[in-house]
Amino acid sequence: MTLSIAIAGKGGIGKTTLSALLVRALREAGIRPILAVDADPNSNLAEALGVKPGRPLAEIREVGSSPEGSPPSGIGRVRAVEDEIQRAITEDDGFDLITMGRPEGPRCYCAVNNLLRKSLDSLSKNYAAVVVDNEAGMEHISRRTTNNVDFLLIIMNPTLPSARAAGRILALSHELPVVIGRRMLLINRLGPEGMPEGVDSEICGLHIERLPDVPQDDDLERDGVAGRDVFRLPAQSPAMLAVRNVVKDLCSTAAVIDKH
Repeated sequence: MTLSIAIAGKGGIGKTTLSALLVRALREAGIRPILAVDADPNSNLAEALGVKPGRPLAEIREVGSSPEGSPPSGIGRVRAVEDEIQRAITEDDGFDLITMGRPEGPRCYCAVNNLLRKSLDSLSKNYAAVVVDNEAGMEHISRRTTNNVDFLLIIMNPTLPSARAAGRILALSHELPVVIGRRMLLINRLGPEGMPEGVDSEICGLHIERLPDVPQDDDLERDGVAGRDVFRLPAQSPAMLAVRNVVKDLCSTAAVIDKH
């Protein structure tokens, strides 16, 4: 069984860093291999993981959707797309990375998107866990980057605008053509002063399960500014300790679901 985790939230709240920390925590927990999917057009997950990104799947999509670049129909076309995806994978110790790349242009992408989806679904089965760093609008989830999502982690900072954005994403998630096992809320960058007034009541109104909060971590922020990857963060840093607890919660929840 592959544990699939999709990360969603408004821009600038730390989704990519949390996605990278989840990959590190999963790897430390012995859950490997992991497939990390950078589904944000900004494509910063490779830097956070300390690897070089491979060829974006958007380039494969562009070539595959053009008349002159389309491979033959049938089995040959499926195999051609699968081969291109394999070549686009960045491999590292315990995890692989796939970068989705820029949004679609004006062409019709239905056929090649379908091939990409099927190929990614097949590829995902080879991994113990899949972590998808999603764009704010969750467009790649709506195209079913993975066939099913065990956990949709909606990330927010402890502010009212962020909580309201989380509510909109939660509502949108119920409209997607994807099977989502559990929707869970994660508060990121929670300061020592705790939750500001009014944010708690906004969160309660969402009626969503909460994961352990991730505290403000100055070392993590400094590393991000300096372009250092998450594997350089001290093992006992506040953010790393919190994300390990998040992984424990996700794994224990997944185990209970699997038993039933």
